[in-house]
Amino acid sequence: MSLFSKPAFYVKSLFSRRKLDEQLSEEVRAHVEMAMEDNVAKGLSREEARYAALREFGNVASIQERTRDEHGWMWLDHIRRDLRQGWRMIRKTPGTSTVVVLSLAIAIGVNAVVFSWMRGLVFRPLPGVPHASELLLVEPRTESGSYPGASWPEFLDLQDRLTALDGLLAFRMAPLNYGLPGHEERTYAQLVSGNYFQTLGLRPALGRFFRPEESARPGAAPVVVISHDFWQTHFAGDPGVIGQEVRLNEHPCTIIGIAPEGFRGTFVGLSYDLWLPATMAPVLFSEADELERRDYRGYSLLGRLHSGEAAAARTQLAGAMRELATMHPESNTGMQADLLPFWRAPRGAGRLLLGGLSALQGMMVLVLFVICANAANLLLARAISRRREISVRLALGARPRQILSQVLVESLLLGLLATMIGFALAWWGTDALRAVPLPGGFPFKFDTRLEWEGLAFTFALGLGCTLAFGLIPAVQAARTDAQLLVRVARGSAGRSRVHRLLVALEVALALLVLVTAALSMRSFLETRLSDPGFNVNGVLLGAYDLTGTGSDRSAGLQTMDELIRRLKASPGVTEAAIASWVPLDFHAMPAAGFKVDGHASGEGDMDRALSYVVTPGYFSVMGLPLVAGHDFAGLLNREAQPQAIVNEEFAWHYFGNSLALGHKLVGKVLTYEIVGVVRNSLYETFGERVQPIVYLSYRDRYVSYGQIHVRVKDQEAKLTPNLGGLVREINPAIALYDVRTLSEHVDKNLFFRRIPARMFAVLGPLVLLLAAVGIYAVVAYAVAQRTAEIGVRLALGATGRQVAAGIVRENLRVVCLGLAPAWFLAVVVMLHMRGGVLNGPVLLGVPALILLVATVASWLPARRAAKVDPMIALRAE
Repeated sequence: MSLFSKPAFYVKSLFSRRKLDEQLSEEVRAHVEMAMEDNVAKGLSREEARYAALREFGNVASIQERTRDEHGWMWLDHIRRDLRQGWRMIRKTPGTSTVVVLSLAIAIGVNAVVFSWMRGLVFRPLPGVPHASELLLVEPRTESGSYPGASWPEFLDLQDRLTALDGLLAFRMAPLNYGLPGHEERTYAQLVSGNYFQTLGLRPALGRFFRPEESARPGAAPVVVISHDFWQTHFAGDPGVIGQEVRLNEHPCTIIGIAPEGFRGTFVGLSYDLWLPATMAPVLFSEADELERRDYRGYSLLGRLHSGEAAAARTQLAGAMRELATMHPESNTGMQADLLPFWRAPRGAGRLLLGGLSALQGMMVLVLFVICANAANLLLARAISRRREISVRLALGARPRQILSQVLVESLLLGLLATMIGFALAWWGTDALRAVPLPGGFPFKFDTRLEWEGLAFTFALGLGCTLAFGLIPAVQAARTDAQLLVRVARGSAGRSRVHRLLVALEVALALLVLVTAALSMRSFLETRLSDPGFNVNGVLLGAYDLTGTGSDRSAGLQTMDELIRRLKASPGVTEAAIASWVPLDFHAMPAAGFKVDGHASGEGDMDRALSYVVTPGYFSVMGLPLVAGHDFAGLLNREAQPQAIVNEEFAWHYFGNSLALGHKLVGKVLTYEIVGVVRNSLYETFGERVQPIVYLSYRDRYVSYGQIHVRVKDQEAKLTPNLGGLVREINPAIALYDVRTLSEHVDKNLFFRRIPARMFAVLGPLVLLLAAVGIYAVVAYAVAQRTAEIGVRLALGATGRQVAAGIVRENLRVVCLGLAPAWFLAVVVMLHMRGGVLNGPVLLGVPALILLVATVASWLPARRAAKVDPMIALRAE
């Protein structure tokens, strides 16, 4: 039987002359006929000549495919065939497929979760508010660059001047006591301007919002709008709630409306239950004069920008601030203002979370690149192992684009599986993160959902990753030599170069990820273990508010003095005091304006510093030593002049080397004498620069709320459940809430740093494992392709150790090729992250760890190859 007889038989049976005339185009038939005549002229039989002509043009299936292409539906057969073949190849290599799918799914899922949080903070910062990303914060700014907030009179002035904004609204947080005495609960409200809901574009779920006359003057109308959740939990969704009366800080207020479902207020990440006109402040808070004071900067301003008028709005804002500085130099000299999007808000939980999320998103992108490089390496190695199969198919007439299509479809199937699993992980992870208990004391609530944007992002990410890791193996497979029927492929050198490049890229990215993770973890641990300047252990905290109890300044001081005295006498208590704030809280601390005698400042200019209001004994409770002077006079002392205690930074900033004691701070109402200097500590957040601060006494600057600080002899946790009962025994009128230890309170400040740090702790080892898997796979495949070479070297006298060491050296050179540029880039990253300070252990330890892992990953397959019998290796080839 001739060489061509059997193929000729199939060609003859499948394609008769009539069938060929029916299915082939004139161009194809002419080509086959011409080639056939040439082959007959060379001495071949007609059957052999016809088969050779068909083979020259392409195999039988290729001719059929070309014919169907002309009719426009062959692509369906292509896809079906490629999908079937791709799924078969995935099942043939379950190990490689599992590594690629699971690693990619984890990376896609985590990226989608981070995207959902970033989307919530940047594009949908205010749930329930239409087009919330179009809203801009109007933030007054001091000469030092801080954002102290706005005063109510300043809001009214800017409201008239900023015509480029479609309405300007004002709001501030207002914790309130809800209910009757003895049955009160702490709830969080917002005091808002009368145009609040109108400017936000909201409609009530039930009832109505504020009318202009209800917010026209102080105490004009005791009305309240409640949230949809509050309506459901406290009134069981009863429609008859409209018109009912509730007591807030012991004052009756009438419910006039229900906010739309999903709306939680206008602070990112915080959820509020009630909204009241800001003009109710003098009623709800005794002795509150914030509506007249320009130095009370407790309000945030928000406006919706007219389309295309950003430049006009900024020009108007700059002109308005200059005008206010001229009209009110005591409060506005040096003050400017910025228009900021929500993601740049200078206060609130969103500011704390966004920094960590940004770092995490950058880290996850690097992790995704590592995984794509690893997947490309694995698939490229698999494609090389199939090069003989591919060369046979090409020799039989398959076209390179068909090989490209098939290999790419295999990658697409892997990417699709990974994307579906990743989306499921993202959906679960987003729900799980929403269920994580957030720090108490504030109504934290983040709106994170995948929705259709998350689905689109996940599948777009999956498609991009598939193309990233699948295109290189597909192109390399399509470039296989059609004459490759011998042992060594002519294109193997090129593919080896691609392999080395991918390994170097993977190692470089792994170095950057590990350095960033190590720096983040080290920064978190340094922060966690750093000295805040006060003694964290052994202190109990509990918040109270006497607003609405009818206590004036004199009665309030009597109550506080008795409470502190009896707390000190309680078993297990060594010291007790009260302060208006607790350091390292989520909200920004207030700043006091004053003039410092002996310090030169411009005419009308006011100096500013952070301020606390505390009782005598506070520094002893907190373990803050006085470095000069003495503590405050007693709360009931009527003879001593108003007093102030400053920290070391304040004394150095305003008085240099001279002693601060005896100098005067001239405020708007009182003049305070500096009687003490206390050691510096942290106030607002970890990592802050040292700030000047002024402590004032409740005796001189009375406020009706505070935080009880109690230092105990033993562990504070033992007294925690009893603190509320102890306070009620002393004074039943005091409702205590948010009882916690100072160490728990400090840990809350680290909450939004802890989540990224824990994820970095997981991602670092994962990236290292992926790099090891990638290096191991590349070396294993490379060794498998060099079996004959290794057999020859062993047969010529090389030892197994020498062969293995040579293979390891070759791969370590590639690893070092990737580490070198990445290491210099890591130095730049470290200088940026640590303010110009390099971390030697991280810069040296991470590359050493990667080299160790790469050595082990290379040595294992190299050692196995070195143990092969030379004769068996040569015979196998």
